[in-house]
Amino acid sequence: MRRSHHFVAATLILVVAGSLSTAAVATAADTRWVAAGAQQIGQSDKPVWSVSVSPTHPSLVLAATEGRGVLRSADSGATWSAVTPGVTGAWVVRFDSQQPATAYAGTQVGGFLKSTDEGKSWTALNQGLPLDVRSIDVLGATIVVGTAQGVYDSTDGATTWHALGLADLDVSSVALLAKPSGFSVFAGADNGNAGAGYLLKSEDLTGSWRVMKGGFPSDATIATIAVASKSSGGSDPPVVAGTSQGLFRSDDRGASWNPLNGLPTADFNLVLFNPANADQIYAGSDADQGNGGVFRSLDRGASWSTLGSGLPVRPRITALALQALNPPEVLAAAWNPTTGQAGAYRIIDPAASVAGASAAPTPSVTVRATTTPPVSAAAPAARRTGSTLSISPSYVIALAVLVAIGLFVLVRRWRLRREDRRTYSP
Repeated sequence: MRRSHHFVAATLILVVAGSLSTAAVATAADTRWVAAGAQQIGQSDKPVWSVSVSPTHPSLVLAATEGRGVLRSADSGATWSAVTPGVTGAWVVRFDSQQPATAYAGTQVGGFLKSTDEGKSWTALNQGLPLDVRSIDVLGATIVVGTAQGVYDSTDGATTWHALGLADLDVSSVALLAKPSGFSVFAGADNGNAGAGYLLKSEDLTGSWRVMKGGFPSDATIATIAVASKSSGGSDPPVVAGTSQGLFRSDDRGASWNPLNGLPTADFNLVLFNPANADQIYAGSDADQGNGGVFRSLDRGASWSTLGSGLPVRPRITALALQALNPPEVLAAAWNPTTGQAGAYRIIDPAASVAGASAAPTPSVTVRATTTPPVSAAAPAARRTGSTLSISPSYVIALAVLVAIGLFVLVRRWRLRREDRRTYSP
């Protein structure tokens, strides 16, 4: 009789534990992308080429768009404001991590823009600079930009610019990698007279460049270059290049490169390191074959998985950013050039590490430009996610049942022991 009781209790525990595990897996698998707010209520969104999140206010987001210039959101993308009147085409936008109130934007015909009030207002600073600015990186007091006519730098806050060469290349990406004395500059191009290759490196600001080899394909065009904020598996921070032939990684400052496998055979135009953990990498693809999307690696790029579900069919990802919330959230923009459909999406990523995730006071939403009206019932609903992770109700119920069964077994065993003592006591 006792064996039957124990058998039933053990069976119930196993069943509920299995349900609990299934519920947990289902909760993770059901993580989905949800649409962010419309750029302009009642009108179709425009393609977004770049997104940047404030390092001190995770809810403050800037977006560089095709058609609406730079957009600003103080509520994680639920509502947007147009903040660059007269500028309709922007390629890139980014915050300065050392000066959180400062932001930069590269535009298609308006050159380089700078903001010192968290993106509320902007000033054009183009002395000595071409007006087609495609990429920006900042390290200390040095700003380096990639343009349709090569690479330029400024060391006086963008007041003046100096040519660093590569005038025959359309430079799609630049990146700075610190070293004990100064820094290295990487530049990648996707068009122009490449010669021996599209990925180049300079050890200073003299305009002396050399083509990257060491296993890097010479015919691969470059869409993006990302440098981690700290080392990961080596003495130097890793560098990852997104190319027309996939992702390539270097852990020795560009001396050698290795392909990152486990991804679709496609071009990758976006790479993002988690600032809190350089082992965690995000990548975006706008592959023509329809296998684009957002992918994530938690092991330095050794293995990859698709991040969530719910993006449009055959997604072309055009922008990617990480919000330091708790848990972190990923922002992505998608665009379909055939249908013209564009939109912004967000997803919670509980597996990501967090740095500085405690929510700072939200910035002022006052801007000096036309603002979109509040979201109405007729507008696409924006799902606002808080800073806490929601748990599936089935998970909670299963856990409660498991605890109840455990208590039942303990009470039952105590009663049986007490009966034994009464039966066999002298």
